[in-house]
Amino acid sequence: MIKIIPVKFLSESTQILGNIYLPDSCADIKLPGIVLCQGFAGTKEMLLPAYAEKFAESNYAVLTFDYRGFGGSGGEPGMLVPKLQIEDIKNAISFLSSFDKVDADRIGLWGTSYGGANAIVVASEDKRVKCLSVQLTFGDGERVITSAMTPESVSKLKDTLLRLHEKKELTGKEMMVPISKILSDEQSKRFFQEYSDEFPALKTKIPFLTVFETLNYKPENYLKELQAPILIIGAEKDLVNPISETHSLYKLAPEPKELMVINGAAHFELYKGNYLEQAVNRQLLWFGKYL
Repeated sequence: MIKIIPVKFLSESTQILGNIYLPDSCADIKLPGIVLCQGFAGTKEMLLPAYAEKFAESNYAVLTFDYRGFGGSGGEPGMLVPKLQIEDIKNAISFLSSFDKVDADRIGLWGTSYGGANAIVVASEDKRVKCLSVQLTFGDGERVITSAMTPESVSKLKDTLLRLHEKKELTGKEMMVPISKILSDEQSKRFFQEYSDEFPALKTKIPFLTVFETLNYKPENYLKELQAPILIIGAEKDLVNPISETHSLYKLAPEPKELMVINGAAHFELYKGNYLEQAVNRQLLWFGKYL
């Protein structure tokens, strides 16, 4: 059995809402903690609870939270900016470290999809992270976005984004669009169509310049500073962040590191059933070894 405690904390001056998952029998012992970092435009209720529950059942204190601008957290709605999300994660680590049931010297970080990219950056900058596990993520946003585009299309996209960015700098205004408008792969489109009613956050409009932010986001460049052990998990049939990104990250990551490829799985299939069990069991071994 586990218990879930709703919590609030500040990230800079913005209120962040989260949940702490605890084993029901933690008594007076100090537990290792794991911060879970959500993916693209997600919230703490979306996909993460299955992992949080599994980790808590194995005697970890687990924090899930909404990035600013999403779910129940404050901030400008839909503002998906990696730099700000990285600040939120670091403040989440501070909050979990201060929780009375948690051993502040044993904090792990877990990230999925876009959250995995964020987690790589945070772990490379924040030495409080003693262990890192990322899944379904990418090392170079430009490579992911433009890999199937012609050079002419890439140039046109970059020109458009640069003009929009310059307009924002001059006027403070930017174009907000439904999330579905900037999705390019079939797995993401299908997921957003199927789950938009269940998860209202998927109907939040986000800046079109999120594409600009992602195009210039290259977490793999931070790996040279990483000192925490890293486990990297990819899905063989991932069309969102292709398995080539998993292999690229693994090649660049310093030791100690491990790689796991889940055969037959697509991007959104690691959150339930057998694929979830495969991923979480390997992650529990990893956290157990280093936390």
